[in-house]
Amino acid sequence: MSAVAPQTATVATVLERLEAILGADHLLTGDSERAFFSQDVYRAGKLVMGVAQPADVVQLREVLRTATTAGVAVIARGGGMSYTDAYLPVGSPTLMVDTRRLNRIVEINAQARYVVVECGITWSELHTALAPLGLSTPYWGPLSGLRATIGGALSQGSIFLGSGQYGSVADSVLAMEVVAADGQLVRTGSWAGEHAEPFFRHHGPDMTGLFTGDCGALGFKARAVLRLVSRQPESRYISYAFDDHETLTRAMGEVARAEVVSECFAFDPFLQGLRMQRGRLRDDMKSLGNVVKAAGGGIKGLKEGAKLALAGRGFLEDVPFSLHLSMDGRDVADADSRAAAVRRAVGSHGREIENSVPKVMRATPFAEVNSMLGPDGQRWAPVHGILPLTQAAEAFASTEALFARRRETDERHGIDHGYLMCTISNHGFLLEPCLYWRDARQQFHETVLDDAYLARLKAWPENLAAREAVEELRIELADHFHALGATAFQLGKFYPYSRNRDAGQWALLCSLKAAMDPAGLLNPGALGLGG
Repeated sequence: MSAVAPQTATVATVLERLEAILGADHLLTGDSERAFFSQDVYRAGKLVMGVAQPADVVQLREVLRTATTAGVAVIARGGGMSYTDAYLPVGSPTLMVDTRRLNRIVEINAQARYVVVECGITWSELHTALAPLGLSTPYWGPLSGLRATIGGALSQGSIFLGSGQYGSVADSVLAMEVVAADGQLVRTGSWAGEHAEPFFRHHGPDMTGLFTGDCGALGFKARAVLRLVSRQPESRYISYAFDDHETLTRAMGEVARAEVVSECFAFDPFLQGLRMQRGRLRDDMKSLGNVVKAAGGGIKGLKEGAKLALAGRGFLEDVPFSLHLSMDGRDVADADSRAAAVRRAVGSHGREIENSVPKVMRATPFAEVNSMLGPDGQRWAPVHGILPLTQAAEAFASTEALFARRRETDERHGIDHGYLMCTISNHGFLLEPCLYWRDARQQFHETVLDDAYLARLKAWPENLAAREAVEELRIELADHFHALGATAFQLGKFYPYSRNRDAGQWALLCSLKAAMDPAGLLNPGALGLGG
């Protein structure tokens, strides 16, 4: 399946038709705008012919129908937080569809416990809207949720806030409206019934699941229905120090199986050291204020703020590995019970330390995405694998062995690495090596990151040799995780999804692609389909 060249209209004619649908202000064709939308966090793809910004589902359907009828490839982009070529064009002409104007909350049904949203809304916007009602989605977003959208997460896969208990974003979605290449609207779950509300995911085959993690290759997410749960009023935070990865990963497994945490994440010495370098006193004061506010102000808030101020930034200096946990309960007794269960699960494996990291993270869950550059201006690119809890220690050791084999090359090019580790519900373990190297920033960084943060970073010159070595390393890591049998989110056009697939499963996926996108014009190359 491959994208076809325009047959019935020139690019200029297509742009003219799109402008009639969207208005001149929402069809971007300037060189700088096209260049920005042709980049992700990691690199640039082919230059798009233009950027369409539909205001509603009707316009979205018309945009897709107009472009694909003319043989133009179309790619959906949400908040743009991908680093795996997920929305990067691989051919020309390609139209980018910026979905962020589709950001309405259509319905909040507190009694039936679901919310209907347009898929361009961010996780931060949704969480803020639900908070006064005492509600939340079970999984409530990635740390990039200030910019990351619901549709992007559903297309790419996503974890973090709430994932220790509720798993990934795919575990919280009930139904979707998906637009096929020809503009046809497909509803899933109970929503597809003539008289039914979108309250339930299952009625026959799980059609909703088919469109989760598809990287936009099967259809564009227009609206989604997510479950709602009550926000828990009491939270507890615990952090631990560990001497080695074996005891750390063993403890993480025990905690996950205890089924009491909302988030469970860990850092190796390099990554936690890097995080402690980031920011200044002004940022510390802002964090302090957020912690006081999150604790409800008053005496309790002042006490939490005092603890944070006393801990400062030095509490992780002598900590090899650190584990950070958040627990949410219905009341004081429930929250305390969950914290006690965590302490029993960890036992003597770790040493309890100041809990500033999870406390600050929860006080500002959706901060600016400045961490995509290191504190010295380094470029950043992660690669990850998801494995059973029982394989965590082995996976860490074998990944470190890979880095050891490459030590001379990586040192020559100034490539550093650290690890983020997370548990996913009671059964999954995510291991994410994060790569850092000194290289020139992209237009993406200059546009997306906070100006004040960028101003205090060193701007490095272009380093093509290091960039090439990083790309080689990324591929090695992806192949390594593939050989371990790991799964991944954000497959995009980077992870080797199509390799060694079960023949029956691959044939079924190709058939679904052909039904939704016969000419292969929806994000060609994603999942190894078309392009």
